[in-house]
Amino acid sequence: MNELGYAIGRQTLEVLGHREPATFELLGLEWEKHGEVFGGRDFLDPTAYFTSLLPFEEAGSLLEMGCGAGVTAVVAALRGCPAVTAVDINPAAVRNTEANARRHGVADRVRALAGDLFEPIGRDERFDVIYWNSPFIEAPPGRNASYEEYALFDPGYAMHRRFLHEAPGHLTGKGRLFLGFSAAAGNLDLLYELGREAGLTGGVHRQETYDVPYEQVGTGPEFAGPADENGMLRLDITLLEFRR
Repeated sequence: MNELGYAIGRQTLEVLGHREPATFELLGLEWEKHGEVFGGRDFLDPTAYFTSLLPFEEAGSLLEMGCGAGVTAVVAALRGCPAVTAVDINPAAVRNTEANARRHGVADRVRALAGDLFEPIGRDERFDVIYWNSPFIEAPPGRNASYEEYALFDPGYAMHRRFLHEAPGHLTGKGRLFLGFSAAAGNLDLLYELGREAGLTGGVHRQETYDVPYEQVGTGPEFAGPADENGMLRLDITLLEFRR
């Protein structure tokens, strides 16, 4: 298990676990975030980065897992995707996504559903793009105790295993499968192994890396240990693509 990632996740949970309703600006638009939806300033840059890279204009249909406040789903509709489905295990996130779809005039193109991964999706439904900004922090096997933990942790990577095995059955013939990830905080080797088990080959579609002093992230040995000789941690925002 990635001890650095797990430490970052626990720290993030403490900082962002207490939430208030808010509005924020991202990608040149104003959004609302409901109090019951997990998030905060630290999530905006990855959301913007991943959203800017996805091929919305080429997609006749898109499925987003873990939609949160609905930024990616709504932007997909605004940029020309005519049929967007957004899924989140947290019903409050579904309501938040619907509110932002109404705010930006695309409620007729964005369908938001509550459920666990593909459970609310029809067996025969197919999509040109499936995307998940996944909870890539591996945690010890067990169960998440809250929606906040679902947003960050995947105990034993059980959710990733399910996602990679079920997603190909919901892709069109030209369909593409993307995961928002972090190699520094996640378990990339295990993820690629799970992909191979599902008949998929994973690779980096685009990646941004940056060095930060480990003290800015945390001061314990789990932060200092992975740092280089100059005390810097190499962090990243990575969009992965899995191909059949």
